[in-house]
Amino acid sequence: MKNFEELSSLWIEQPKAAQVPADTLLKQVKKGTSALNQKLVWSIGMMAATFTMMIILFLFFLFNSWLTYAGILIVMSTILVYGLMMYRDYKLIAAHDPTTEVNVYLEKLKIYQTSRTRVNGIMLYVYTILLTLGLSLFMIEILKSVSLILEITVYTVFIGWILLVSFYWKKQIVKTEQRKINEIINRLERLKNQFQD
Repeated sequence: MKNFEELSSLWIEQPKAAQVPADTLLKQVKKGTSALNQKLVWSIGMMAATFTMMIILFLFFLFNSWLTYAGILIVMSTILVYGLMMYRDYKLIAAHDPTTEVNVYLEKLKIYQTSRTRVNGIMLYVYTILLTLGLSLFMIEILKSVSLILEITVYTVFIGWILLVSFYWKKQIVKTEQRKINEIINRLERLKNQFQD
């Protein structure tokens, strides 16, 4: 019983975690959310540029096959839906200021994390499959007039790129994004706990 009492007293005497100044935590949170926002804005901008390019292709270029137009429409639809999902996520975390509404922002950030997990999960595979289908249909007519070796090379590089992005690069991006979101959430929860203590 004496050992238990010694362990109990040691446990009670453990120093509490060092308190980090609130302004330091808030600066770290703002820096992290700013980086997330910039990444989303950049991604949305790239999707908007690609969507615009596809509209120009659809309206101003004449193609012989309806498959080419179907491919362009599939790519446009896929980019539009995925871009709107990213815009919704951007609005979710950009709408609140973490310095004034810590609790509200923490809840929004958790919703954002859930949304990004869903988007980066099955939705990203659906996006990749539809994008691959659309670009493949588009390339059928474009590559019809080139040599067989060049056609095989282009399709091989295209499929290799899609596989690389889907099975390697995606995991790295998702892991990095989740780590950053978790860091921000942990800092906000730490700040919330400091105010409660």
